[in-house]
Amino acid sequence: MITVLIVDNEEKIKELLDKMLQEKGNFNMDITKQENILKVIKKVGREPTVTLRDKLIELEDAFYEEKKGVLYKSLLEVIEKPLIEHVLQRTEGNQLKAARILGLNRNTVRAKVKKLGISPTRYKQ
Repeated sequence: MITVLIVDNEEKIKELLDKMLQEKGNFNMDITKQENILKVIKKVGREPTVTLRDKLIELEDAFYEEKKGVLYKSLLEVIEKPLIEHVLQRTEGNQLKAARILGLNRNTVRAKVKKLGISPTRYKQ
């Protein structure tokens, strides 16, 4: 949602906002006016919300026949490295902070980083 404070010439601002949003696509103006504030809400073209659970089920379905007996390990291998890399990116390569976010012991994170061939220095700023 975009909130705009209107100081002067409300109609001109509505017109400009509508033009900008139409150029971007997937937007429709649903204007709620409260005193001098307009609220613009994205309404059309919303993608259906995909949950992590949905993605995991999709992944499990793809691996089911091929990875019988090692399905859990295979799914972990696919998920673990990108997850650790993402958290390291958020923590700028700080493995102790990453461990806290992940709820793991710092030594466990360090071992996984080494095992998965991740370079934490790559994420330092």
